Amino acid sequence: MLKHERRRLILLSLLAIVGFFALGFGANEAVHQHQREALKSIATVITKDTVPTKGDLHIVDLAGNSLRARDLRSHTVSGHAPRANSFDLIHPHGKAELVYRAEVDGELVAITQPRQSLMTVAPKLVVSAALLYWLLIIMLLGLRVHADRKLRQELLSLQTALHAMRVGQVAQPVLVTQHSRIFGLVRETQQLNEALASMRRHMRVRSARFARLLDYLPQGVMLIDADRNVVLANPACGDLLGIVIGESEHPYVDDVKEYELVHSIEAVLASGVSEHRELTLDATGKTVDASIVAIRDDNQVAQVLVILYDLTEIHHVEKMQADFVANVSHELKTPVTAISGFAETLLGGAKDDPAALTQFLEIIQKEARRLTTLINDILTLQRNPATEERKTVNVAEIVQTTVNNLQKVADKKHVKIDVTMPTELLVTSSPGRITQIVRNLIDNAVFYNREHGVVKVVVQPETAGFRFSVADTGIGIPEADQQRVFERFYRVDKARSRNNGGTGLGLAITAEAVRALGGSISLHSELNVGTTFTVVVP
Repeated sequence: MLKHERRRLILLSLLAIVGFFALGFGANEAVHQHQREALKSIATVITKDTVPTKGDLHIVDLAGNSLRARDLRSHTVSGHAPRANSFDLIHPHGKAELVYRAEVDGELVAITQPRQSLMTVAPKLVVSAALLYWLLIIMLLGLRVHADRKLRQELLSLQTALHAMRVGQVAQPVLVTQHSRIFGLVRETQQLNEALASMRRHMRVRSARFARLLDYLPQGVMLIDADRNVVLANPACGDLLGIVIGESEHPYVDDVKEYELVHSIEAVLASGVSEHRELTLDATGKTVDASIVAIRDDNQVAQVLVILYDLTEIHHVEKMQADFVANVSHELKTPVTAISGFAETLLGGAKDDPAALTQFLEIIQKEARRLTTLINDILTLQRNPATEERKTVNVAEIVQTTVNNLQKVADKKHVKIDVTMPTELLVTSSPGRITQIVRNLIDNAVFYNREHGVVKVVVQPETAGFRFSVADTGIGIPEADQQRVFERFYRVDKARSRNNGGTGLGLAITAEAVRALGGSISLHSELNVGTTFTVVVP
């Protein structure tokens, strides 16, 4: 910019010099023209005998023999005979003289006068005008330099503001007056800066909302650009892949170690055709539904969006449903087969034997009761908790009634039931659900206890409910089975459960009842030591 200003200043100086000489030339020409007009005017008023009053003005008879007449005739520039009403410029003695030829009293005379110029006419005025001219030129050039420097500063400020806008920083206002040559440009830049700032604020808000949405999205999301770098990824994606994904851009292979998933991503990047597949991630053992979507820009793959949907729980539920159907079929088939078989045996003639008749009818009755219990338990699991009526319940009374009903069974196995609870414990809850919890847990403690064992039942009031725990001295539950005992039809000892008439739904019903009441259930068990179930109901 400094080089351009220097060139412009030199050009302006040259123009000023040329202008100075042009003005001088024009002024001289004006003086010359004025001198010609003056000589013409003199020719109209003189006679042949007129004597000039000015010392530098001469009237010469061209037809005479005077030295000056001969000199004028010999210095004719055109070389032709002199004629009236013509001018000529001669230099007889090295000095320029203006000659005007006119016809006076019928004869041709020459009026001569040294050629005039600005310096000869008004030398002081010329010097003063020249000084004034150059002073004015210097002032104008100074103002121009000052204006250029000011404009340069304004342009630098504007450039700084535009750079800040380009890189997303806050641009400082550019201060100029209304008379500035870039006032309109600065005003438009300020409006553009305000518009960009507003747009960036909206973008930050939308970006923050999108980031929060991604953070809470249960599906794993990863965006990969054409250079195979991770542009963004949410925490759920890292959880599924078993790693912590960094926020800065990095190659996606640093995060994705599964060959099948990498193969699918590379195939989509190469072909631009989206893929969808189900695969199991080795790092976490989770089964995911993977969608690899190609995002195109001008018929080229610009980005690849990877969406991982966790199917592990769904597969687990599907397996539980399949197991439930299989177990229900098996549990229903066993008593139905027994009832059908013994009924067919009786109809085949066994009914005529009184002893066999009684024995087979007792078996049919037992299996029918077992079938009824199974159906009731299944219906209990399918019941909607919202339909349960809540009212004042005496928990101590329910516990005591259950213990009384099981006392004969406990005495038969020589199992002692020790109960610790207040005389009365009133809560507002579902009596049916509480009865299921109490009955199933005490039933299990008695049935799975050893001979001469002990069952300890403890009921304690809580701030807004009660705590109910049942501890036995039975066979215990292996640690590998403790997480599954609340599943439907799951039995730790299947043979013993069926022999005791259990359906495998007791703990599942208990857990469902606790969940419906908004409570919690936990267990602590050691093999050959015993098991303790603890329920907290709000």
